[in-house]
Amino acid sequence: MKKILTCLLLTANFSALALSPNEMLAIVGAVKYYNENCGGLNLAGLRRMNKGLKRFKMHKTPIPILEQHPLAVSSYQTAEKFGCVGTKSEAYKAGFGQYIN
Repeated sequence: MKKILTCLLLTANFSALALSPNEMLAIVGAVKYYNENCGGLNLAGLRRMNKGLKRFKMHKTPIPILEQHPLAVSSYQTAEKFGCVGTKSEAYKAGFGQYIN
């Protein structure tokens, strides 16, 4: 669960070149949950996420298709269990609170 959250929080810092396509899919699922059920990412957070997707050429695949990937679905379900308050709290602890509403 914490790995998924860490991936979500890394949406704020895509200068980390170590992210893999699988980690990006995990971020897609977690961000999908946060955007649908919580306050969502702000404009800066969305830009960071899109920049990361381009790094792996995932930007050529429509987001709804990426969201159907089993890893994104699993990430979504994990974020759902963690909840909005927990996700936001972890984001602030990690110093990425400026990217979420």
